[in-house]
Amino acid sequence: MNTPSVPPVVPPLLRAIKASEPYETAVEKLCADASGATGVTGDTGAGDLFWSPQNQRTKLAIVLEPDVPASRALEMVPLVMVALGDCLGVLVPPQVAVQFRSPLQIVVNAGVVGHIKAAIAPTANDDEVPKWLVLAVDVGLTRAADAPDPGLQPDITTLDEEGCENLDHIKFIETFARHFLSWLAIWHDDGFSQIARAWKFKAEDESDPDMKKIRAQVVVGKAVK
Repeated sequence: MNTPSVPPVVPPLLRAIKASEPYETAVEKLCADASGATGVTGDTGAGDLFWSPQNQRTKLAIVLEPDVPASRALEMVPLVMVALGDCLGVLVPPQVAVQFRSPLQIVVNAGVVGHIKAAIAPTANDDEVPKWLVLAVDVGLTRAADAPDPGLQPDITTLDEEGCENLDHIKFIETFARHFLSWLAIWHDDGFSQIARAWKFKAEDESDPDMKKIRAQVVVGKAVK
């Protein structure tokens, strides 16, 4: 598979930015911007979608600037998983089962194919509005040449190994971006209830999203002195 040279075409509310490690890059930039570090432009903000050109895995991170308290902003984490579930539903064959494993893993045919990560700006409490939130997706498309033999990791898989050959890395990012914005609009209009129902539909154990477990997985950004 060749490294894609053309960036993804994302909806106008988003801005695609290439980065080898999208999640780490987004969080580091936001923390540096907040601290006023020398040499930082301070131009990282809402709608930035960092994406990796490395196409064995789809890796991306979206920056948000919430206007709601941290407790509600964290509802974006299961929202991202729901958007990813819909994205995969469009891209993979109908016989491929896509499910969520609590708190943040994506499972395909019972094997872990990817996960979600999130980081949030520090706040005094969950009633305070955070300055930023980073939501990241990491999904394996093909197994790396130096990866362990699949037989040694039976609980870990890739989309290619599950019958989803030749998935277009860039199309994956573009499709996810559209589904993310669609679910974000639903959240704005109708609240969290529809996201929770969609999560439960794809959850392995058919449970509601456990926000306490999800919150425990979210990294709090560096404190600003």
